[in-house]
Amino acid sequence: MKKTKKLLNKLAEEVEKTPVIQIACDKFGISRNTFYRWMKEEKSFLIRINEAMSLGNGLVSDVAISNVLEGIKRKDAMYTKYWLSHRHPDFRRPFVFKVDSDDLINHFRSTMEGVKKREIEEDIKSAITDSDRKKQEEAEKSASKFLDKWRSVLSKPDEYRAQQIFEKWKKEYEESGKEPPKMTKKPDGSDLPPVPF
Repeated sequence: MKKTKKLLNKLAEEVEKTPVIQIACDKFGISRNTFYRWMKEEKSFLIRINEAMSLGNGLVSDVAISNVLEGIKRKDAMYTKYWLSHRHPDFRRPFVFKVDSDDLINHFRSTMEGVKKREIEEDIKSAITDSDRKKQEEAEKSASKFLDKWRSVLSKPDEYRAQQIFEKWKKEYEESGKEPPKMTKKPDGSDLPPVPF
């Protein structure tokens, strides 16, 4: 059957009269799956059906209460007993919750299983695997090497800078194929050590 606004309104009216979806579906020849699919597709239909179910449940409750009251008027003891046990505080049965030892043991076991499971999950989260440990050690070693080099640079900045400049010049001369200039004397007149390349 094709979904139309008119059909959706009729379905909602039927659910309002009798709040049983199967009855409404049978009356209009559609399946329950189709009915629920239409509820998913049409938000307005879903809202309308929820309202109709609420009104229909209220209607059925009113009819049920009126039947109970009719039974009370006919002086039927069963209806009178039902009404008093459900509506009057003096006639209600006290609620007794029985707990036996098996229930307590089962509750304790399930609680302890949950606690143990949480402990295991925490152990797994906090455990460091061997590969993670190796990675951490390698990172610490490289950081230590870097810090040692940095400290040496800080302690001897002129020597380090001179070494860098020398390496840069050496690379430039090697790439260009030129011979470095020969200097044999320092500005103060003393001899220079020979160039190592």
